[in-house]
Amino acid sequence: MLNVREWGTGPKTAVLVHGILSDSGCWWRVGPDLASRGYRVVAVDLPGHGRSAPMPDATVERMAQELRLAVPAEVDLAVAHSMGSFIAGAALAPSRFVYVDAPTGAGHRMPAEAWWGTYEKAKSRRTLEALTDKHPGWDVFDREAEAEAAKLFDVETAVALLVASGGRDYTPTRPGLVIRAEGSRFVPEETPGAVTIRGADHHVWYGHHDEFMAAVCEFEEQKNSPANPVDGGEQ
Repeated sequence: MLNVREWGTGPKTAVLVHGILSDSGCWWRVGPDLASRGYRVVAVDLPGHGRSAPMPDATVERMAQELRLAVPAEVDLAVAHSMGSFIAGAALAPSRFVYVDAPTGAGHRMPAEAWWGTYEKAKSRRTLEALTDKHPGWDVFDREAEAEAAKLFDVETAVALLVASGGRDYTPTRPGLVIRAEGSRFVPEETPGAVTIRGADHHVWYGHHDEFMAAVCEFEEQKNSPANPVDGGEQ
């Protein structure tokens, strides 16, 4: 069973899914904000991340199954970051889906050894000192959350997932709101309906929490069909 963090006891349910190298701690501010809007918020640690056990034979489907078992059956709002988005997309059928700088198109095919080198290096460089130098605009708790997540990150799990999903089309199949970083490497600027957060990097909400939540809340409050994304724009 996956480790989870929860905020709130409201009648609506929100599920938050992190990306590779992070864990549920990345939502330390988003979770309470959604709870204040009437949600019971459940944030997961995916396998090999945070306090959840490694999964050396990880695939999207295996991770999706673990996610389904860890969260409520009925989900009103799902917010998923980066590669967590296609795991959430395979596991959940929320009323509203928010994709945060989520990959689109075919994934890279690389041998396991190359992925190992990439993520061993990324893990070793994700210290509090390095994050402070690289991201001075982040809140101190943002940097602490990412540094702690890196310590707990299991490289073997990530490598298995990436090798198994190499060449897979990451484009979201469920309609929803796309929130992208300015100059995103993963989401083209011309993506229909996408909201761009100016000045944000891949972890869009870090250092831009208010703009991020404004986009999420505007989408959440829409009275039209949940299948229709909000009009695109810049924040």
